[in-house]
Amino acid sequence: MTNVTKLNATNYIMWSRQVHALFDGYELAHFLDGSKPSPDPTITINGSATDNPAHALHKRQDKLLYSAILGAISLSIQPILSKATTTTEIWDTLASTYAKPSPGHIKQLKHQLKQWRKGTKTVDEYLQGLITRFDQLALLGKVIDLEDQIEFVLEGLPEDYKSVIDQVEGRDAPPTLTELHEKLINHEAKLITSEPAQSLPVSANVVTNRFKPHHKNNNRNQSWQQQTNTNNTTWQPRPYLGKCQICGVQGHSARRCPQLSRQNTGVLPSPQPWQPRANYLASGSQVTPPWLLDSGATHHVTSDLANLALHQPYTGGEEVIIGDGNGLAITNTGSTF
Repeated sequence: MTNVTKLNATNYIMWSRQVHALFDGYELAHFLDGSKPSPDPTITINGSATDNPAHALHKRQDKLLYSAILGAISLSIQPILSKATTTTEIWDTLASTYAKPSPGHIKQLKHQLKQWRKGTKTVDEYLQGLITRFDQLALLGKVIDLEDQIEFVLEGLPEDYKSVIDQVEGRDAPPTLTELHEKLINHEAKLITSEPAQSLPVSANVVTNRFKPHHKNNNRNQSWQQQTNTNNTTWQPRPYLGKCQICGVQGHSARRCPQLSRQNTGVLPSPQPWQPRANYLASGSQVTPPWLLDSGATHHVTSDLANLALHQPYTGGEEVIIGDGNGLAITNTGSTF
């Protein structure tokens, strides 16, 4: 009976109808209600008792049906059937448990009706829950009339169904559950199609672009790289790492030494981050390029010691940082006329 929904604590009515219809279709309903008793175990033939083959057949069929019904019952309910040994006993036990009009069961079903709300359920799920409880109460002898059934349905609907509620309440006669079901299904479809499309979160692909603009500085091309990010681009100058020749403090040059400024103005300026600029001059084997005056650079770099009029070996630990971030060792320092 794989096509039969398993019995649980709330679907006995529909389950029993489905099982009884299946047994009736195979002309086996008498195994449920006991309308056809089991044949006698023995029969008398020619004055002697003999095993009755009809009894053996009936017993074999009953065991098969007994097993099939147990398979159509959920595990939580099977313990109450532990004493049942035949198909008829299973059927009677279930009927006395779920179809018997006990006050507690009736009260529980009525409370479930009052608390039943559509919420996030579909219209089909919502109505099925109500109709199942209507049928259970009817089986227990507490039939709910149509007007009260319609009222239970309308009370559990959300505000989105107010137009349907107003239409039903404005009628002189209540609609049938089938008519109300159709109205609710149509309204549910309208609500689904009228829902605005959900706005998708804005997403951006981070694209990194590297470019190498070329700049001429003192007739020498210098290539530098700047990384640009489509989301955010930041650039900070590299701090000056050399020491001042006047005060010996690291972080500024002699040109910006506070002591020199104090001698000239008597005011000590607030320190500011500063990066020295250097011009690089490479000497060739044939021509020695001259210095360019007034270039704005505070330091000059040369690979040819002959370009310096006065020079001395450098023993410090500083180095010259070039545009690509690499450092060049300083071997000598000096000046020109």
